[in-house]
Amino acid sequence: MKKLNIKYFTIIIALFLFSCEIPTVGYNTYERAKDYKFSLGSEESIEVAMNFDKAWGDRDFETMTALASDSIKFSFFNGVERDLDFVKDLALRQDSIREANGSSVEADLKHVYSVVLNPDSGFDFVQSAVVYTATDSVGNINKWRVFERFAVKDGKVQRFGGAWQDIPEETE
Repeated sequence: MKKLNIKYFTIIIALFLFSCEIPTVGYNTYERAKDYKFSLGSEESIEVAMNFDKAWGDRDFETMTALASDSIKFSFFNGVERDLDFVKDLALRQDSIREANGSSVEADLKHVYSVVLNPDSGFDFVQSAVVYTATDSVGNINKWRVFERFAVKDGKVQRFGGAWQDIPEETE
C-alpha cells in the first residue's frame, strides 16, 4: 500500500510540474500585437546586455563588437538610428572633451530586468536604469538617469536605445 501511495504521489507531482506554464501578463493597444503577453526573459540576455554595457563604459570596442549583431542599431532621444561606428566615435570624442576639461563620469547601475514581449520573435528585451555622476574640474557635480533598452536575440545585442532624465538638485 505504501508503494502505491508513493507512485500516486509521484505521478501527481509530475503532472503538476509538466502542466505549469510561464506566467504571462499584459495589456497592449497595438492591433498587430493585441494578443501578446509579457513574460520574464532570460538571465543570459541580461548578462549579454550588461557585458555589452560594461564594454561600452570601458571603451572595449572589441568586446562590444563581439557582443553586437552585424546590423546593430542605436537610437537615442532624437530617434535617429546610428551604427556602432558612430557610437564609438561619439564615445571617444566625449572622452577627449572630458580629459581636456579635467572632468570625470561614474556610473551606478540601479536595476536591470528582462522581458519577452512576443515569444515567437526570439527577442528578450533587457531594461536597465543607471545613474551617472559627472564631476567637473572644479568639483561641480551633475547627476542624470539613463534608461537603457537592449534587444537581445541569439546572444547578440541587436538594438540599443537610451533616454536621459536630469536629476534635480535638492535646492531646485
